[in-house]
Formats: sequence, C-alpha cells, structure tokens
Amino acid sequence: MYEYVTKGEVTEYKAYCSDVLNRLKMELEKEYDIKAYVTLIGSGAKNMVMRNGRGPFDLDYNLIFTSIPQKYVKSPECLKNLVMDVLDGLINRRFTHGKDSTSSVKYIVHAKDGKTVIFSFDVALIRERGNTKLIHDKKQGVFIWNQIRDSGDLDKKVVTIKKGGRWKKVRDDYRNLKNGYLKESDRDHPSFIVYIQAVNQVYYAMRMGK
Repeated sequence: MYEYVTKGEVTEYKAYCSDVLNRLKMELEKEYDIKAYVTLIGSGAKNMVMRNGRGPFDLDYNLIFTSIPQKYVKSPECLKNLVMDVLDGLINRRFTHGKDSTSSVKYIVHAKDGKTVIFSFDVALIRERGNTKLIHDKKQGVFIWNQIRDSGDLDKKVVTIKKGGRWKKVRDDYRNLKNGYLKESDRDHPSFIVYIQAVNQVYYAMRMGK
C-alpha cells in the first residue's frame, strides 16, 4: 500500500538533488553556453511523496532551457548525452550513472546489496520556447521535441482548495487513487497525472458544494 514518506527522509534527498542540479546548470552555462533553470515538479514539489510499503521513492525535476546553441537544437541527442555526461561527473558514488529513459534522465541509489532500489530522481529536458519536452522514441530510434500537455490552471485550483481548507482531502484522495491503481496493476498513471486527478476531484466537488 502507498503511504507518505516522512518529511525528514525526503528533505535529505531534496537538498542533495537541488545542489547537484544547480551545479549542473552552472557548468552548462559556463562551459557550453547553455542557459537553463531547474524546477522540482509533481508530488515532491507539494510535499506529497509516497512509496509502496518499504519500496523506493523518487523525485522529478525539469531542466528548463532558456537558451541553447543551434548545434544542440539541431541535435537533441547530443544535448541529452551532454547533460548525462556532465551530471555523471557531478553525482556522488551512491548513484548509478545516468540512464537514458524515454522522457528523462534517471539516477538511482541502491541498497548495500547492489540490487534493491532505495531512491531515484528523474530529470526531464524542457525547452521553454514552445513548451516542449525532449523524448527518446526508442522504437523509431529518434529524439524529438514533443509538445507538453497543458495541465491548465492547476496552481489556481490549488490556491482555491487551500483557502477552502480542503488540502487534506487532496492528500487523502491522492493516496486512495495511487492505491487504487496499484490494486489494478495500472502502470499508466504516473504520480503527476494522479496528482492532477486528485486536485480536480476536490476542486470540482467544492464548486458543486460537496
């Protein structure tokens, strides 16, 4: 069953990830004239990180490019490889080197047995101009900038919910939805999508006076 991870445990990893990703950002700008900023997204940004039993938990980040030299615009594969190479040089030995997943770069911490995953973080590569995410279509063997689906006025809904004193309801609904998908062995609902679903459920219930 999914339960919330304690704040102290999450804070330790947040602090480390924030530090190493900020150093990544500075090195990209200094050495490669690539300007970007980093944002924590999803459940980690809202202090709603969960894990299944004693399983691992993760954090999700966006590396958002505001300026990229043309050679990297034309060759997004080279851009992703560069980010992985630089980050591999900055990450400490507790983490595996970067794994090229479909929509991000993944770093993992294993237990002493070398097999059990304790924690991971993912870094998605985003172009601010055009609001696109770098996707590695492994079936086609190509890297493409894909339009990001608009999550609408989610932040405004969150403000309304908190003002209405219903944020605990969002947390409860989020946990229930996660566990519902777990029981159904549904792996097609990542945490950020489930979070949006929970926010919308509570928001529209408030609108209807429930």
